[in-house]
Amino acid sequence: MEAPRLGNLYLEDPFLQGYLRAHLPAQVFAKVNIDLERFGARVRDEIAFLGRQCELNPPRLLHFDAWGQRVDQVTTCPAWKRLKDICAEESLVAEGYTRRYSSWSRIHQAAKLYLFAFSSACFASPLAMTDGAAKVIESLGIPKPLEEAYAHLTSSDPKTFWISGQWMTERKGGSDVGGGTETVARELPDGSYSLHGFKWFTSAADSDMTLTLARIVGPDGQIQQGSRGLSLFYLKIYEDGKLNGIKIQRLKEKLGTRAVPTAELWLDGARAHLVGATEKSISSIQHIERSTETRLGKD
Repeated sequence: MEAPRLGNLYLEDPFLQGYLRAHLPAQVFAKVNIDLERFGARVRDEIAFLGRQCELNPPRLLHFDAWGQRVDQVTTCPAWKRLKDICAEESLVAEGYTRRYSSWSRIHQAAKLYLFAFSSACFASPLAMTDGAAKVIESLGIPKPLEEAYAHLTSSDPKTFWISGQWMTERKGGSDVGGGTETVARELPDGSYSLHGFKWFTSAADSDMTLTLARIVGPDGQIQQGSRGLSLFYLKIYEDGKLNGIKIQRLKEKLGTRAVPTAELWLDGARAHLVGATEKSISSIQHIERSTETRLGKD
């Protein structure tokens, strides 16, 4: 018996075609239709195979190198790295920010992500977090400390494209971020902050950057509890080629999203930059949470 073959997901989805035809201006639909037909073929011919390879070769964690030096290196398979390049080539994040079709670009982007998600071994999850991080930065007016990050997150060049993580869940777990965040931030002389705490479920542990929450330690050594005491920080995962004050405890064993490297992390002096007013930190980072939930990539 011959195994079923994957077809062009776009051409085989009349509902999606009908929705786009009904909601996009005719001249925009004509261009988007051509691009999605091409992309649907790429999903069938290339992306589906890569996704399968990622499922068969889940990420691994190497704690120590041959000389006994702690490196905490997360290794992903070549197919996972290739999917990241394809995300840049196809502007799966950038499409929503270059706005070549004005506000209609978001619909074009969502349609491509929809076609990509089912065959990407859940790469749609870190991609959604990347989109959410870019949205947060844009909503803050792209402040100077985040200009570099925004340029990387919205890049269409595989050599410069960044993935963002999502670091909110701590040991108490649950949806009560305000009550469950124990990580603290101490201000450094240069105005940056040193983060200390344990992130229990950090999605996309191979990411280039992340946005995360912590409580600032005041001059008197006190911290404010609850949601009002939380602040939003940006940090790079690596600085000068080494982990930025981060120790990877272990990778999570999961069902369904095995290809996505998700880890338990110790922040032991991770250097970070304050990016949002305290009272708006949770609402800001919820852009990432909503993006992850609505891109079929929850992990």
